Amino acid sequence: MKIAVGMIVFEGDYVLKNCLEQIYQYVDQILIAEGPVKYWQELGVLTSRDDTNKILEEFPDPDNKIIVTHGQYTEKDEQCRAYMKYVRDDIDYIWNIDSDEVYDDSAIQQIIKVLKNEQPTSVGIRSFSFYGGFNHYLTGFELNKDNFLRIFKYTPGSTWETHRPPTIRYPENIDRKHIDSEIMYYNHKVYMHHYSYVFPSQVKKKIGYYKECVSKDNCIDVYFNKIYIPWVRNPPGRLELETYYQGVHEFKPQLRGPCFTEKWLGSHPYCISMDMFDHGTRFGKEIAQWT
Repeated sequence: MKIAVGMIVFEGDYVLKNCLEQIYQYVDQILIAEGPVKYWQELGVLTSRDDTNKILEEFPDPDNKIIVTHGQYTEKDEQCRAYMKYVRDDIDYIWNIDSDEVYDDSAIQQIIKVLKNEQPTSVGIRSFSFYGGFNHYLTGFELNKDNFLRIFKYTPGSTWETHRPPTIRYPENIDRKHIDSEIMYYNHKVYMHHYSYVFPSQVKKKIGYYKECVSKDNCIDVYFNKIYIPWVRNPPGRLELETYYQGVHEFKPQLRGPCFTEKWLGSHPYCISMDMFDHGTRFGKEIAQWT
């Protein structure tokens, strides 16, 4: 059984190196499409301006697993398709991993075991999405069953139908067998650490794009200054803030329901733990810019 990781990335240097470090030994290909969608192009940006490209260029690849393609894309559907032409015909599964998603070794090993034994055509993975640092995560709909579809059977000629939700289009009909995120979590103890709302610059760029192109009026206005920064800077005021907004997610509460934070009591993947000082230093410097 052979697995190809598919990744789209633009200015995602936050835990990108950790993501690659953790998955490299377990997969056969790592296919990456780097570059901006139309929203960023209209702002004059044609490639990542942070350390994303440096990380991709310098990451050790002794087994020649990594292929990076650069470009500008209309949207993320097109960006996903950009790396699909590099998938080898002997690949069995495409594992959709974002640059801010990191799995620990036990989760990766268990996923591979499930794929071998069960041979599903699609797999959902529970996400613990970290918020305002590394010590809290989002609850509510973020933990819903199959909120994150991540692994898909591959056959030659397959491509991405959509990025939201992740959907593979096959050249011919295949028998479907899905394993949902609840089964993976409760039966197999599999979940991902999703560092998606950690760093201020990360959140500000993400919300700007979502507000303009994705969620639009479903997003809370002035979310970054009204919710994210006050939550990070004023811990004693978090309960009042979360009570008022029924959590901290950028979707308006009447549309998404409660999405409170909870304290993370588990560990982080080894590679994240080893770099936690550097991550903490970066987080502190970015927060200081908003004081």
